[in-house]
Amino acid sequence: MTLTDTLIDAIRTALHANPGAVLEDLAREHGVTTRDVLSLLPASEAVLIGGDRFAEVMQEMTTWGELTLLVNTGDVILEAKGPLPEGSLAQGYYNLHGKPISGHLKAANCDLIAFVSRKLFSSDTHSVQFYNHQGDCMFKVYLGRDAQRQLIPEQIERFRAFRGRLTTS
Repeated sequence: MTLTDTLIDAIRTALHANPGAVLEDLAREHGVTTRDVLSLLPASEAVLIGGDRFAEVMQEMTTWGELTLLVNTGDVILEAKGPLPEGSLAQGYYNLHGKPISGHLKAANCDLIAFVSRKLFSSDTHSVQFYNHQGDCMFKVYLGRDAQRQLIPEQIERFRAFRGRLTTS
């Protein structure tokens, strides 16, 4: 669907009314892709890079400690918490070699990577989100939290520094 001015205004109004809204929920409500909603976030909340940096981004995140990998299908929101394991590219997939997180991610389908910093359910969040060519979110990786549910400052620093390096190179 093409984003008309009316649709853009409606989505921005919804984001303003509920700044912690789930992007996938807004996309379904307005009949657009999650990437369409992402594109309407302020620049202070979303920094975008090409999906061709997939392996580089995944490798960097292996050094950040415990993270939350999240997949939202609409029917299921599945989370796996732990350090992101090392991986390798083969036959268009990025293969994660670890526990508790393992699997095969179709890196060849990644068109866009977003570094997102925004409130979600009234809590500050930082995540790296991977989008396919159809505008759907493949998966997200959220920074970890300590025992008091606070974001880990060292991870925030690494997230911001890496995001900065990617957008200036």
